[in-house]
Amino acid sequence: MTAGPLVRNSRLLGLFSEIVRGQEGSLRAVEAAGRGIAAEARCTLTVLADKRTTRSGRLDELLDGAHAAADRLVELGVIEDDLTELWSRRRGRELDDVSFEDGLRRIVMRLEAWPRDWSGGAT
Repeated sequence: MTAGPLVRNSRLLGLFSEIVRGQEGSLRAVEAAGRGIAAEARCTLTVLADKRTTRSGRLDELLDGAHAAADRLVELGVIEDDLTELWSRRRGRELDDVSFEDGLRRIVMRLEAWPRDWSGGAT
């Protein structure tokens, strides 16, 4: 990644933005990155909506929900790390267009599925 500021303080958005603007990206990669930008926005909205949710219940249920939410956020971080590695390998010319596009599509599909699986700590 460049030393410039990240888009909206999101590493994912910053990486997708670099892919869209970079000379390394084909039209299919730019299209996938656009889907990734939309998916990241859905993830952000899901987390923000969850933060505004008031919960009640037994302490053990609340703690289980909090642990589940933390695990889901870790999964989001893994997706982010995978995109970072993929983009780094592409920029280092370790991947051709087809391999990069396939990897990018798989990462975007995981990101698109992430909010659907969010339990958000709800009990």
